[in-house]
Amino acid sequence: MLAQTVFLMSALLLQYASSVPYPLPNSTVSPNSTICDTNPILCEGNPNSPDLPPLPIGEYICHEVFPIDFTIVNSRYPNYDIDHLHRSHDFFMLRRQIKDQGEIATQVQFEGLPKNCSNLTCQLEFVLPRKDLQRISGPNPSFNVYRVERETSALATWITYENDKSALFFGTVNGEEDALERTRSVGGVAAINSTACNETMSFTMGMMYDSPEPNYWQFSNVAPPAFPVQGFRIVYGC
Repeated sequence: MLAQTVFLMSALLLQYASSVPYPLPNSTVSPNSTICDTNPILCEGNPNSPDLPPLPIGEYICHEVFPIDFTIVNSRYPNYDIDHLHRSHDFFMLRRQIKDQGEIATQVQFEGLPKNCSNLTCQLEFVLPRKDLQRISGPNPSFNVYRVERETSALATWITYENDKSALFFGTVNGEEDALERTRSVGGVAAINSTACNETMSFTMGMMYDSPEPNYWQFSNVAPPAFPVQGFRIVYGC
């Protein structure tokens, strides 16, 4: 039995490692490489459910959590915190040109995740949008991701984004066309980075490069049961 478990774990690790395209800074996984379940994790040893029976040894269930909110921030309105720009809670938009010609960033927020005392790891993933359901342009629309501390439903401003990004770097998404095609060829999911879970997790995202032609990316984040699923999600438990 132990030999079978070691063999299965080795096979899973080899399958994961073989799906990583070069030179993306983040790994990618095939959507068929895990069994996904959007229900909260239930297992002994999780402080959220100490009275429930344990899962069988070696059983892993992958849980997906989608964002509850997106807040677009714009350098032309640095203190705007009255409502959501474009009145949207699921719209992702980034823009960057040369300095002083306007920049747009986005805060992405998740809630309902395991408590930080659960010892679970949460992985931020990006499911590439379908080409006809996004607008992307510019010579290199790659962007940085920053982990930030926010209360649930707290709106960001351009000023908070500028203050956050100096010290809380979390990962990158390579927006070059060749890199995106390589990611699509292995399932279209980019794993940005992992960290300890927390009930509420927030990230801000902004373009990496100046350009005479604006680097730009926009799409709607789509969670199941809507289709096609695209955008950001957090995965834990597997």
